[in-house]
Amino acid sequence: MVADAPTAATAILTPPDVARQRNWVLGIVNGAHFCNHFATGMYPVLLAVMMAPLGFGYSELGLLNALHHTVSSGLQAGSGFITQFFKRAAILGVGSIVFGLATSLTGLAQSFWQVAIFKTVSGAGASPQHVVGAVMLSTWFEGARGRALALHSTAGSLGTLIGPLIAAALLVFLDWRIVFAIIGIPSIAAGAAYLLLREKVAPAPITGNRRLVRAGWGSYVACFKNRELMLITLLMTVGAAGRGGGLNETYLIPHFIYDLGIAAVVAASLITILHAGGLVAPMAWGWISDVFPRKLVMQVALAFAAITTVWLGQQTVLDVLLIANLVVHGLVIHSRQAITQAMVGDYAGPELQDAAFSLYYTLGLISGPFWVILMGAVMQSWGFAIATQVAAASYVVGMLLLIPVRIKPRPA
Repeated sequence: MVADAPTAATAILTPPDVARQRNWVLGIVNGAHFCNHFATGMYPVLLAVMMAPLGFGYSELGLLNALHHTVSSGLQAGSGFITQFFKRAAILGVGSIVFGLATSLTGLAQSFWQVAIFKTVSGAGASPQHVVGAVMLSTWFEGARGRALALHSTAGSLGTLIGPLIAAALLVFLDWRIVFAIIGIPSIAAGAAYLLLREKVAPAPITGNRRLVRAGWGSYVACFKNRELMLITLLMTVGAAGRGGGLNETYLIPHFIYDLGIAAVVAASLITILHAGGLVAPMAWGWISDVFPRKLVMQVALAFAAITTVWLGQQTVLDVLLIANLVVHGLVIHSRQAITQAMVGDYAGPELQDAAFSLYYTLGLISGPFWVILMGAVMQSWGFAIATQVAAASYVVGMLLLIPVRIKPRPA
């Protein structure tokens, strides 16, 4: 399978052709992202149910997520590089199928370590989704990059939103092993769609004198020398505690169930309130960042995220304040990736897209396993309130990192 290569035919597209191709890319990339998060959104509920039968606790729970994110983030470094040799749609298709199969096979696990193996393999399958998918969207929607990449985040958030509810509903009628077998099927189907439509799902064609350069070693070196790209990436690294995998997705449902004494079905409903912000927030923040300087918008969003994170740690009972906290927290917690991805596209330009997004996701998210384990240890020793304060501090550090980033005009 050869890599994506612009041809004379792709260089001359009529407006209807462009619109049609753009719709294929937008639909399939976002649809696959939804399927990925639909499955991972169920994991907190399913793992909480599995903890007692398989005999593991918070520390092992953190290790599971650390293994998944370590493999996923590590392999993202090569996702841009291998586009030299394989079509991007083929890379995404194979990844989705591997992710779906590993998820379904988790239902066969008889021990914690078998679960860990399947979780690790699923991380390998998920690794190309963000990097390669973001490149496709970034190249097709230059003037509306913030909104296009925000829609990508929204598709994932929609899956994360309904995943816990579907998992809780299925557990009423089915054993958790059967539920795992079912939830991997949509990702397998999405992977098949990528492979069947690989000629239509590709980056934008060459226009003018610009071109999308395949990510060779020189592209990676150029990204390392780009101060703005590295600061944006570092923002994601130091702020990993506040991302879903570091606190919300991994520990919030167990916190509700075991610390606050809330039933599993109610806990799943509460986390859905938080995830509902992911349907509105990315598009809203993406639109704002397309209108106002992204750097300033990002700093405001981080400030609100820090405040609502500390506030969440102070809630000790299920009441209107907890629900209000989850609503506001959900509206600001989902802002970061939508804005920073657009910033990466702005500062990388068409020449460095593959390499820039590879480094952004790899270096920016590689600290995720560290934060997952740290949050588990902090919760085990000092409780959830202290864990939220540590997470909030990471947001403040991110705000400071953006100070030297210059404000760059966006394309029309």
